[in-house]
Amino acid sequence: MRILLICVFLIIGANAFAQSHSEHDAGNAPKAQEGASDNGKIETKTEATRIPIEVPVERQVKIGLKVATTEKKKVEHTIRTIGTVTADETKEAHVHTKIKGWIERVHADYVGKPVQKGQPLYDLYSPDLIATQEEYLAARQQGSIGREIAATALDRLKLWGVSQTEIERLEKTGKSNRAVTFNSPADGFILAKMAVQGMYITPEMELYRITDLSRLWIIASLYESDIAVISDGDEASISLPHDANKSFTGKISYIYPEIEEVTRTAKARIEVDNQDLRLKPGMFANVELRKNLGESIVVPDDAVIDTGTRSLVFVKTDASRFEPREVKVGPRVEDTFIILSGIASGEEVVISAHFLIDAESKFQAAIQKGAPSQAGHAGMDMGK
Repeated sequence: MRILLICVFLIIGANAFAQSHSEHDAGNAPKAQEGASDNGKIETKTEATRIPIEVPVERQVKIGLKVATTEKKKVEHTIRTIGTVTADETKEAHVHTKIKGWIERVHADYVGKPVQKGQPLYDLYSPDLIATQEEYLAARQQGSIGREIAATALDRLKLWGVSQTEIERLEKTGKSNRAVTFNSPADGFILAKMAVQGMYITPEMELYRITDLSRLWIIASLYESDIAVISDGDEASISLPHDANKSFTGKISYIYPEIEEVTRTAKARIEVDNQDLRLKPGMFANVELRKNLGESIVVPDDAVIDTGTRSLVFVKTDASRFEPREVKVGPRVEDTFIILSGIASGEEVVISAHFLIDAESKFQAAIQKGAPSQAGHAGMDMGK
């Protein structure tokens, strides 16, 4: 029994020794670089080759093969999208004080109130304002000696935003005002109001936001493919969801330079007149853009095969012969593609079962090379 155990251990040890030597030799052998050819150069994987193939007419019927004739025609691209009405950012005014004080009276007292440039907004009590008015009046009484001091005091009042009307009143009456009225810097509507009677205010506080709504922007969302088609100055037809029977026009004034990463859309700004105030900021609007792309060759979008590196179509050259053709594809318009080069008007292209045709074309090309295993499963015999 002991002798039997010794023999077993010897056999196991011999096998382990042989295996270790085999692994050592394999580890020291030069490793072939993945994808390397016999001459040591790395081969890059290329796209499968395609060749023309023959498909009998009866077989075309069985696989549901259909073709369409290419044509050259005038192409009008229609883009339909949604836009949001916003205020014209160039017509906004933010009202701040340039001096500390207390609001004694609020004239523009609610959000939405229309105001005109020069119309009173609020009255401000400020010790600095009173002191500067008194300084001006005292210097004026000194005649030519105080002329420079008086001019400096008036300039200070102007820099603080005191209106010319207030300064003329001060010069005419010779009396300072406890509270000075500050006016609106622009025409428009009050869209935000923070001014409250009795409030202590400082320059960093925004008191009003005033916006002119007589001209508005509509910010429309567009897909990346549409951006290449439209341009500044293009006219847009706009309608409102709650009143689709009425429409009006505007023009694209700006295309924003960024693409939103989540939605993959870009923004275009359309400027519209709003004298009758029918549009309100925050509204949704239906936007339609029509772009004349001139005469172009078009094919159904089903005809184009995107291989990842190029675009192909299969052209029917006679009753049973189909030829792969590389094409340069332009914009997608409705359910068609504009073809920039590769095929001519009047040629027939495959629009149905073209993936079967494509597979057979690659398979036959692989057979010609003598490497049918690289083509995968043939899928069907086109000759039967």
